[in-house]
Amino acid sequence: MSAILHSNLETDLRMASALAANLRVLLADRASLRTSGCIQYAGSVNGALTDTLAERFAGLDGYDAMTATAAEDTDVSATALTDSSANIVVARHAIRRDISDLATLTGNGGISPQRLAQSMVGEYDALFNALVCTALTGISTDVGSTGVDFSVSDFYDALFTLELANVPPAYHAILHPRQIADLQESARAEGGAVQYMPATAELLTIRGQGYAGNFLGVDLYKISAVTSSGGDRHGGMFGTGAFMYRTGMVENIIGSTVIRADEFAVEFQRDASKAITEVVGHAYVGVALVEDSRAVGIVTDA
Repeated sequence: MSAILHSNLETDLRMASALAANLRVLLADRASLRTSGCIQYAGSVNGALTDTLAERFAGLDGYDAMTATAAEDTDVSATALTDSSANIVVARHAIRRDISDLATLTGNGGISPQRLAQSMVGEYDALFNALVCTALTGISTDVGSTGVDFSVSDFYDALFTLELANVPPAYHAILHPRQIADLQESARAEGGAVQYMPATAELLTIRGQGYAGNFLGVDLYKISAVTSSGGDRHGGMFGTGAFMYRTGMVENIIGSTVIRADEFAVEFQRDASKAITEVVGHAYVGVALVEDSRAVGIVTDA
């Protein structure tokens, strides 16, 4: 007499495998520099008549010092005003997902037009991180050595560079996970006063994505989007105000259902002849290094 086995029933009465009711998302870096406060918002280009707006800088409030005169009645010459500007260019970025009616109605809610729209918050943050990390590569002064692991000594070099440039705090550092790991490894062997600092112990504590703690007064952010070039990662340390961003938002979109977030919009578009719902995310944003003297690049082994 043959036993009833699951393997025998798979042909007609059982499934070889089935989907679990829960939906898990794939591993990715979901940190958000946009909400960290280290990148300043410069406003919107709506109504500006251009997609490019310049941030203006003037040498005031102590940039130039008063000087002694030769005598009490000496005529004083005019001191020229030092000025500069930096452009922030806003461009369109988008992502589209298509889902059929059959895929929606046979599902259990895990993947739906609404879930795809919700996901675009993370997709916008991933774009923003990439724009910031691209802007990091434009810093003119770098510390670190090509092909050499990031170290506490490199960290000090970056810190001293900002201090010598009179950059006021707060300081921030955006680093690749490889750079954070190398910094932790270097801190393990660090002697002197640093080895007893609570911040050193905090640095060695495992953390999740994004904010990685404060070390020597610098807020650290671990971001996978830090660019790689020539076998090195191009992170950076900077004072608040070195990087800024602008956005734009299309208003009163006609003929579609639109969900508006604070800086981007998600639009639902119907292709009835194909029974397809298109979910399209739009973002008009630009990130720029607006004051190079407030930043220093950290270029170390990838």
